[in-house]
Amino acid sequence: MPAARLAAALLLLLLVAAAPATASPRAAARAALEARGADPQAFRFEHVRRSPVGTHVRGREVRDGVPVARTHVVVSLLDGRAIVRARRSALPGRPAPEPLGARAARAAALGALGVALPARVHAERLLAPRRGRLVDVHRVTVLSLRPGLAREVDVSARTGRVLAVRDGTRRADAHALLYDPNPMVALRDPALRQPGLDTGAGADTDVDDPRLNSARVVLPIREYDERLTPAGRLTGPWASVQGGQPYVAQESTFDLTRGMPGFEGLMAYAHVDAIQRHFQALGMRDVNAEPQDVIAHRVEGFDNSFYQPGTDVIALGAGGVDDGEDAEVIIHEYGHAVQDAQVPGWGQTTEGGAMGEGFGDFLAATYFAPVSGGFQDECVAEWDATSYSDATPPCLRRLDSPKVYPRDTTGSVHADGEIWSAFLWRIRAAVGTTTAERSDNALRLVLASHELMTPAAEFRDGVTALRTAAAALGRPDWIAAVDASAVQAGFMPPPPAPEPPPASPPAAVRPTSEPERGAQRTRIACRRRPRPACRISGRRPAGARGARLVRGGRTYARGRVRGRAIRLRAVRPLRSGRYRLVLRDGSRVVLKRRVRLR
Repeated sequence: MPAARLAAALLLLLLVAAAPATASPRAAARAALEARGADPQAFRFEHVRRSPVGTHVRGREVRDGVPVARTHVVVSLLDGRAIVRARRSALPGRPAPEPLGARAARAAALGALGVALPARVHAERLLAPRRGRLVDVHRVTVLSLRPGLAREVDVSARTGRVLAVRDGTRRADAHALLYDPNPMVALRDPALRQPGLDTGAGADTDVDDPRLNSARVVLPIREYDERLTPAGRLTGPWASVQGGQPYVAQESTFDLTRGMPGFEGLMAYAHVDAIQRHFQALGMRDVNAEPQDVIAHRVEGFDNSFYQPGTDVIALGAGGVDDGEDAEVIIHEYGHAVQDAQVPGWGQTTEGGAMGEGFGDFLAATYFAPVSGGFQDECVAEWDATSYSDATPPCLRRLDSPKVYPRDTTGSVHADGEIWSAFLWRIRAAVGTTTAERSDNALRLVLASHELMTPAAEFRDGVTALRTAAAALGRPDWIAAVDASAVQAGFMPPPPAPEPPPASPPAAVRPTSEPERGAQRTRIACRRRPRPACRISGRRPAGARGARLVRGGRTYARGRVRGRAIRLRAVRPLRSGRYRLVLRDGSRVVLKRRVRLR
């Protein structure tokens, strides 16, 4: 508003004689205004509040009975005196003669926002400043939980047109005392257990304990919407959590313990928000970059946590140790949401499902490795596992499994997922020098590789995607780490033994040309699809057992010779074109032949 118009507003800081004690607060406030030459009919007093210092009457300017936005009047009635503060608008404008009704205005606002079932709707008629005038509007405030939004919509009381939409979210920052990632890691105590007995079928008796309370650390609760916390919701840019109780911060701190229903909701918000901010810092700016819905209050029948792709919701289980008390469980489930966001429909194969479970475990362990100080990094969700495992330490699963593909596969995605998580964990160990560097590099590599996969991906597709992603990230040195771990996991055959240096023949003896003459009578045709393979016709090279496709000094496929069929397995992406086919009998080269892969 221009300074000249602001100067026209009333601004009174006056001490006046108080009205008689028998007058009502509103009457006393009007008398105080009139005593100073102000028109009390220009204001409407709307609120009366009492405090230890006196009575305070508040209101706004009105024109023809309609309040004017951005105006106020406050009359504080103290002991024998009155303090008046008032502000009026100098802008022109009057109410519409035949205004739109509030019900129609609410419908217009909801239609503009695309909200069918709002949680709360409030409409207020105002004269609001717009382009140098006061415009008659219905200001409709909308709170919706699905979709999650809080908006203020100005609807013209004259025409019914939507004039403005504003984000009504009130963002706030606070802190909370939480586990990072769980009390067992925080206290470095593999023998730690929760007090009492609690099962998923019984009552949720999360007993507080001084030692468990001492394991909490201060974590940030960033940019949450203050308007939603009384409803038990923590909603911000990267997380939308339905907790178990209203949230009230005392001096910007949420001080809840595991025995309180809202503790798991704060855990979910803090850790989901933090890992997404970490993704952003790593440059992975479009990886599930949205408020992730999480149900963090007790739901009967849900003991195990899960992610549901259709609704894009994470539900945290209760019973035993509630899953929301262990941030590694939270981040594991967030890993499923990440993969579903990157590859919609992920996990159409059994191996794809195992890759999903393995990635969730890897994500949790990798993300918290800089926090753990090396304590039980390979043991996932040890605090949650205390309620169903007698081992020390108890683990949901481990990342150092010696399982080998395909020998140790069972068809269970959780059991076979240990093959994939161990494969990724070994790669992490080789792509950096410090704990933080290894974790950050591994996360960049694995998250980038997901973008190269399909919903029907299997283990070998994952290996190929990691190799391609390493090259695309400008780190071809990481390919060696992928290959070495893939060989150890059984996803790739071991490289052939190095060839011994050829013995120098006696000077008088010339090398025989018999293999070459035999080769001239051998014809070989190769194809790339549906699987790489070659077919021998004519004379079959004697003793040929192993085969390799080579180009530019690199091996692109390896395989075996079975009769006249050569079955190959790609170790690098194959394209149509010319290659050199090398047939061996152990370390002896039987045949070298240029072939065209079609």
